[in-house]
Order: sequence, then structure tokens, then C-alpha cells
Amino acid sequence: MKYKWLWLCLGFFLFYNFQEITWAIGNYITNKTPILEFIFGRRFISYPFYFFTWLCCTLISYSTFYVFFYQRHKKVLAIAFYICIAIPLMICIRYFLQEVVYFSITGKHNYSADMRAPIRYFIDNIYFTIYYSLFGIVFFFIQLSTYNQKKQHELLLQNRQSELSFLRSQINPHFLFNSLNNVYTLVYQGSDKALGSISKLSELLRYMLYEKEEWVPLLKEVQYLRNFIDLQLMRYDFKPAYQVKINIPADCTLKIAPLTLIPFVENAFKHGDLRDTAMPLQIELELAGQALNFKVSNKKGNFNKDETGGIGLENVKKRLDLIYASHQTLHIADSPTQYTIVLQMKLHE
Repeated sequence: MKYKWLWLCLGFFLFYNFQEITWAIGNYITNKTPILEFIFGRRFISYPFYFFTWLCCTLISYSTFYVFFYQRHKKVLAIAFYICIAIPLMICIRYFLQEVVYFSITGKHNYSADMRAPIRYFIDNIYFTIYYSLFGIVFFFIQLSTYNQKKQHELLLQNRQSELSFLRSQINPHFLFNSLNNVYTLVYQGSDKALGSISKLSELLRYMLYEKEEWVPLLKEVQYLRNFIDLQLMRYDFKPAYQVKINIPADCTLKIAPLTLIPFVENAFKHGDLRDTAMPLQIELELAGQALNFKVSNKKGNFNKDETGGIGLENVKKRLDLIYASHQTLHIADSPTQYTIVLQMKLHE
């Protein structure tokens, strides 16, 4: 969400002048003071000082909630900072502009001498400060609500695109043929792995086709990842060089967006060279508290990339940004011989 101070200034300008006009009309009805005289009389001279004073209050309140409420996700701190620091600061700004600067130019004070006493001045200005600063706060929450709605809409579209692209890249005749052919071979040979392979293929397809929840248990995603790795390893006619280290507690209750980890593993199997035992495919997944650390590293193969495969690195990055925002970091190391990704993300229950 961008810091839209120009739109805030424009909105406050319209609000403040609308207020001036309504006050002029009300004064005319009550005291019969001509509207133009009320606007362009004595108030016309003091107008810039009043306007700039309350504009500063609006900007301070907006900035307070933008920094603490939105950027740092500290809601209580935002309210505390607004009450304890922002309001006194805004009152000091008003005193400086209207009782010091304005007085030095016009020789007139806005408040009488007794009302300019610190305590009385502070108490009297609490109302006005909150009144005008609320414009900045309301502006912030309207912007935040609009941003969240737009973000949610983009997330739904992106999830849909990711799911469709993933299905196009994985559920295709080539993928199914190789998997089923390997399973058939195991069954024909009477291998003990045959039933397990059929079960894994069934679970894999079921997860890919029917998992529609926004969040799934991490353990479920890990099981899907294991099944995918096992099926991929079946297609090699040589002993592939790989290392898989997964350290997730069996009682883990954290959740993750479905199909978050698989694109990186898919990319490694599709474009990696698993013949070199000195540079094996490495897949590492571990959990430290709520922090998930995921690493995939593979030696680059000499074959060409499949342009239609995968959901694309850019789509993966965008999906991570939409779902986890600042709660994830993705580092990519792309050397002439090796490709490594390190994904760190904060999960929730």
C-alpha cells in the first residue's frame, strides 16, 4: 500500500473549504454576517495559518497509523503513539504557527493571554486536534480497506491461475504415462513397492484435483511433497543422486497455502542433472518455531527448458507476495552450474 499524502492533502483541502463555507452560511443565518465578508474578512488573513496547522495534524495522524498500524503491524502501538505523542505534537505545532508565527506577522493572537497558559491551551486544543486529525485516520482506514479488498481479489485470481497452470504442467499425458508405466512395471515384476506407488499416485492426484482450501496443514503439504518426490524418482533408469532432509514435528499444527513448495521441487527435477553424485539434488525442509526454512539446490542439466512446464518463477514470486507479503523471503542463487533457492516464511495455525 502506497503512502498517498498528495491525495490526502487534496481531500483535506476540499473538506476544510467545505467546512468554511458551511460555517459562513451558518453565521449568516445566525448573525446575518454576509457570507463573503465572513470568508474574505479577517478569516481570510488567518486562513493559511489555520489551514496549514490542521493539514499538519492530518498528515501526522495519517503517518502515525501508516507506519505503526500498516507497515509494522503494531496496532496497539499506533493508538498509543497517537494519543501520547502525536496529539501533544500537533498542539505544539498549532501554538507555534498561530501564536508565534501568526503573531509576528499580524501582531494578533488567536487566544487571549490567560488561555495561552500551557495547561489551559493544551486542554482546549485536544478537541480541535482530534477533530481534524480524525480526517487523516479515516482516510487511512478507507485506503487500507480498499487495499485489502484489492489484494484479496488479486490473491483469488492468482491462486486460480497458479492452480490451473500447475495442473496443466503436471496432469498431462506425459506425466501420467510415465507414472503409470513405472507403476505397471513394479506390479508386473511383483515388486513390494507396487502397492505403495499406486497409493502415492492416487493421493497425489487427489490432492492436486480436490484440495480447494485456502490453507492446508503443513503436514499434508509435506506428505504431498514426499509423494511427488517418490514418483519423480521412479522415472529414472539410473540411480539418481539426491538428498532429502525433512524435519517437521509429527504434532505440527501450522498451516500453509497449498502447492507452495512443489513448484521449486518440480523445477529441480525438470531441469536438474541427477547423475553427478558430487553435486546431488538437495531438498531441505525444517521448522523452527513458526519459521519454515525450505531449500532446493540442483546441478543444471544441459537440456533445454520446457517452455510450457511449471507455473513460472515470476508467478511463484507474485503468489508468495500476495499470500505472505512481508512474512516471507525468497533468495535465488543462479550460477552457470548450479541453481539454488532458499525460501523462508512465517506460518500460522
